[in-house]
Amino acid sequence: MHDPELLERAMGLYLQTASLIDPMRVRAWKELELTVTQLLVLFSLREAPGMPAGALADDLRVTPPTVTGLVDRLVRMGLVKREEDSKDRRLVRNVLTERGEAALGEVEREGRAFLTELFERLSAAHLSRLVASLEALVAAADEMPAPLEVDPPAP
Repeated sequence: MHDPELLERAMGLYLQTASLIDPMRVRAWKELELTVTQLLVLFSLREAPGMPAGALADDLRVTPPTVTGLVDRLVRMGLVKREEDSKDRRLVRNVLTERGEAALGEVEREGRAFLTELFERLSAAHLSRLVASLEALVAAADEMPAPLEVDPPAP
């Protein structure tokens, strides 16, 4: 068992670190007029192009009606398009448009530029320790059971 004060310090620093990136992400989301969940839909569709609504709902851990509303808005925004499956016309596949790909690229470029500038300010020794600590954190998280599934609010 760890020292409770050390755990509190670690949690506080983790949250403070995460909040460094939030203003940049919020600005990007506002410029694109996207919610976090809509952005997750775009990332999921880039990872698995043509994902149908049911699979997308499973991936995001939300209900199919929630996904339908999310995708409807993204279609209206020109970021996603729906396509009939060539083998099963009842199946509708969701695909990123060029505009959707470009939007994700912009969000990622801004994030990488910010983090690159931030990491460049660290010494090589500090950066190495940070990498080792983050690898340990990810490994510890991988050993934990999955968090409870909760549907986000509808858009």
